[in-house]
Amino acid sequence: MPTINGIIARGYLPKELPPAFTSEICGSVLSNNPSALPNGFTSGGQPTKNTEHNLLHRGSLRRRLGIPNPIHFFRLASFVVDNWDLLTNITAESHISLSTPFWQESPRAIDSTPNIFEERNNRSAHIRSKSRYVLKADINQFYHSIYTHSISWAIHGKSIAKERKDDRTLLGNALDRLVRASQDGQSIGIPIGPDTSLLIAEIILSANDVELRKKGIKNAFRVIDDYEFGCESLSEAESTRETLQEVLYGYQLTLNSDKTYIIELPVAIESLPISQLRGHQFSPDNELRQRNEIMHYFDQAFAFALQYPDDAILKYGVSRLCGIEVLEAHWRLFQDLLLQCVIVDPSTLEFVLNQLVRYRDNGYSLDLDHIREVFNMVIRRHTSLGHGSEVAWALWGLIVLGVSISDDNASRVACMNDSIVAILMLDAKAKGLVSSSIDFNHFESYMTTTELYGDQWLLAYEANAKGWLPSPNSRDHVDQDTCFAFLKRAGVYFYDASVSGHIEYKPPKLPAEGEEY
Repeated sequence: MPTINGIIARGYLPKELPPAFTSEICGSVLSNNPSALPNGFTSGGQPTKNTEHNLLHRGSLRRRLGIPNPIHFFRLASFVVDNWDLLTNITAESHISLSTPFWQESPRAIDSTPNIFEERNNRSAHIRSKSRYVLKADINQFYHSIYTHSISWAIHGKSIAKERKDDRTLLGNALDRLVRASQDGQSIGIPIGPDTSLLIAEIILSANDVELRKKGIKNAFRVIDDYEFGCESLSEAESTRETLQEVLYGYQLTLNSDKTYIIELPVAIESLPISQLRGHQFSPDNELRQRNEIMHYFDQAFAFALQYPDDAILKYGVSRLCGIEVLEAHWRLFQDLLLQCVIVDPSTLEFVLNQLVRYRDNGYSLDLDHIREVFNMVIRRHTSLGHGSEVAWALWGLIVLGVSISDDNASRVACMNDSIVAILMLDAKAKGLVSSSIDFNHFESYMTTTELYGDQWLLAYEANAKGWLPSPNSRDHVDQDTCFAFLKRAGVYFYDASVSGHIEYKPPKLPAEGEEY
């Protein structure tokens, strides 16, 4: 059964953050005795803003992750738990969704259909078995373009929702208000990251799917906002595209013209680069043969990355290597090729770090000077662009490996407006990896009670709870706020600085065939 603790502990923070970020203690504290919580958690209080983190998603594509303020997220989690059956009954009405949300105990609280990408290939093969053309479609800026009032339209129907738009007891209206309260009252967009957003997205798109079914469109499937329709003729495919846009427009959504197109069959179901890299074999014991195989594998991966720049080829390529054992004779070569992946595509940082930790723990010697140079190069290149995820993972890598950050880079990072990056930087300073001469005045400017409800709330709270930054005057800014003072007294933290000291290699889950990595 869904629980408030589960949603907050395992479905709150985005999964793309470094592993030291956690909401487990927060989930436990807020769910343990709700009646003892300050009024702000139950009455809602003032609107809050999301902390945003700029994520490198796939190829050159980016996403803005959002972390809602814990005060409003607690209320949203409570609402979802109280109305779970009603909400999931709505998502179950879709006849084409492969991303129907369900409750699970780990690792996330709310997730999509198990083996979703394997099922995607199966469904694709099925609809193509009776089609001559395929329409592929994608919603433009889906999460960020959701009109929150359309939540009520999807749940109750547009006519009832509009007729009762001022009825605060209406389920859809209540959910709409909770979402808007956590984003400063804005009615456009929902945050990417929390599991609750998947549920809200599926509520809206399932209502769209029902309308498509009423219009006779059945030979299709959908994975969140990615569609595939099987059609007998070109004219049917064109008509389906027009119908889809018409239905989506009724919910204030539009198609992404760059990712919506019609193709004539036959066309490969699975990406050729992924298929080739997956099938690559490595010799476990033959020294000369393994060297040639490593070189050939990376040459293939680099060539595919050039040919398919918008696909995460290198990210998949590095993760695929978790199942092989590189001989010590080839470790230096292997390490250099991994670091080349980092320079070319920083989204590989998480997986490259995983490999470095793995081989370090197996007794292999890391070239820390070289690693320091490469990771600092990533920081230098991406701070000026505001690319939070690249900087965050490079900082995390330096922290895990105990390698220092250059003074120039530290000064650049200290000027960024990203709570995730700031917290990692402050941890690095606490661990002696940053020069004591670096000025953190910019971060200190967020140490105010007002900012606890702003877009840097995570930094404003965590840096105080850890004792990393002072309040601007003699009065502790967290202690002056009832809700956040409660969290602090209860020992709530969102960053576990001890994790970096005993991080272990964890084999990543390899994507199934057809997965967009």
